Amino acid sequence: MKTVNNWLTTVIVFVVGVLLIVWHGRIDVLEWIVMAVGLMLVIPGAYSFISAIARRSKPDDRRYSAATSTIVASVGALALGIWMLVTPTFFVGLLAYIFGAILVLYGIFHIVVIRFWSAPYVLPWWFYVIPVVMIVAGVVILCSSVRTMNAVVVLVTGISLVASAVNSVLETVSTHPARTRQESE
Repeated sequence: MKTVNNWLTTVIVFVVGVLLIVWHGRIDVLEWIVMAVGLMLVIPGAYSFISAIARRSKPDDRRYSAATSTIVASVGALALGIWMLVTPTFFVGLLAYIFGAILVLYGIFHIVVIRFWSAPYVLPWWFYVIPVVMIVAGVVILCSSVRTMNAVVVLVTGISLVASAVNSVLETVSTHPARTRQESE
């Protein structure tokens, strides 16, 4: 982790993981997550739609065709976002699959970071435990009927994200002295 963005990502992953752990017992936590994602689609969709309409009012502008594609994309984002806000329960079943996929992909990402991006430093085998456990948890969520147990899915996802953030910090701390020594030479 060399950049501020990597630290910011680690902090965000940690905070989201803690929030999922704290709120796992709430019956409607997945509905709130779906509604938040819907809102995140509606706001930029509305902004893009309005700005594309404003650009389109000037037909001599070269960006006229780009405005048309922006209108189509923003209408799609608006429609999906409004649908998610109006009927979040429809998307709650899909959210378990999304959480499972996130765990699998994030676990693979961590293995790549540990194996290739940490080169020339070789980290001990126990750095691979958390990413492998994340992949296994994601596969279990994807392949079982755990998605009907929303609290378990949210709790497993939260614990995995917190463990992943802690693992990222440990990776950085364990390679930092060697990186500092290498940069000073």
